Amino acid sequence: MIRLLATDLDGTIHTQDNGYNIEDIEALGELGEQEVCRVIATGRTFQSALSVIPENFPIDYLVFSSGAGIYDWKKKELLKTVNLGYTDAHEVIDRLNQFNVEYTVHHPIPDNHIFFHKVSSDPHPDFERYIDFNQAHAIPEEKKLPDEDYSQVIAFISDLDLFDEIKAEFSGIKIIRATSPIDGQSIWMEFFHTDVSKAKGISFITQKLQIDDSEVVVIGNDYNDLDMLNHFQSAYIVNNAPDELKQQFILLNDVQLSPLADWYRRFRWQPI
Repeated sequence: MIRLLATDLDGTIHTQDNGYNIEDIEALGELGEQEVCRVIATGRTFQSALSVIPENFPIDYLVFSSGAGIYDWKKKELLKTVNLGYTDAHEVIDRLNQFNVEYTVHHPIPDNHIFFHKVSSDPHPDFERYIDFNQAHAIPEEKKLPDEDYSQVIAFISDLDLFDEIKAEFSGIKIIRATSPIDGQSIWMEFFHTDVSKAKGISFITQKLQIDDSEVVVIGNDYNDLDMLNHFQSAYIVNNAPDELKQQFILLNDVQLSPLADWYRRFRWQPI
């Protein structure tokens, strides 16, 4: 029996151009009527997620910043936050500067939409786009960052070889690979506290509601969904995902073609 469904947001049930498919929203509504807990698990910051999810959206919980925060959607209550911390954030920054990589350093949750950023003479194009898109919340980095319990660091990486080289420099810090939602191809390298992942965020909810992992369905579209896709047995991926991910999980419709409704029609009543 399915008791909880968790879905990624951007590229899974939401697009920048077209928003949501009405069929997906209807499927979420029907799941709620059947007392299935509905969770959005997104890499977006808290405020960024709130900016694209309507207040009356038919979900029960929001897992944001890849699991660094958990929000009760109905009670409008922040349940849990896990920040990277000042010391670890500085370690990350020092290493990234050695590789001459652009980055952003985000304030503690719930204000992690506000960030300091590296000033660079020849920046990664997607870094420039990110700064332009978030100009209202972007602060150029000074010589010394204020003492803050920073939530995360995002680095903008030119290729996968560099990603792997930088990743090998770290231990004791959670590193998540993501595809840029801005251009759909650039590599983002996200640094969090080791207790952060979408899987752990969802598990916090399942423990709270006494739901077994075998009663959970997860749907994603990108590398930053791998934690939850690998953790839960009933894992699905949309058709616009990278080819290597589509080979690992059950395939659903493209994000433009109501993948959540596709899952509901084909798999809702199958045993899991």
